[in-house]
Amino acid sequence: MAKHTIVASVLLLVCIAVSKPALAAVEIAPAYDDSLKGCDKQMTQPCGRELFHNIFQDGPDVSNSCCGILVKMGGPCHSEFVDVVLSKKQFHARTAEYLKRSINTWKRCKSIVLGH
Repeated sequence: MAKHTIVASVLLLVCIAVSKPALAAVEIAPAYDDSLKGCDKQMTQPCGRELFHNIFQDGPDVSNSCCGILVKMGGPCHSEFVDVVLSKKQFHARTAEYLKRSINTWKRCKSIVLGH
């Protein structure tokens, strides 16, 4: 049951936000499965879409409310979700760009939420 919840959360982040049907078959490696157990409970579907669109589809900045969810979830969880997406071949060509966006999104959200 927990594995199903984790898979569903990652799929929310990856597949729901993406219009490409090829991504619908994303599977989680066992190593990610364990590390994402505590992360999936805090991420909402709308925020997952915002984050995915922002980082992987050249979308606009995420909302302040989504930033709150992201910061509450924590940096390690954010990194794990990004790593899951980057483990897929279709994202390899622009990995450096996606990592930079991920870091910038995290820093922006942390600044908004924590006021630094």
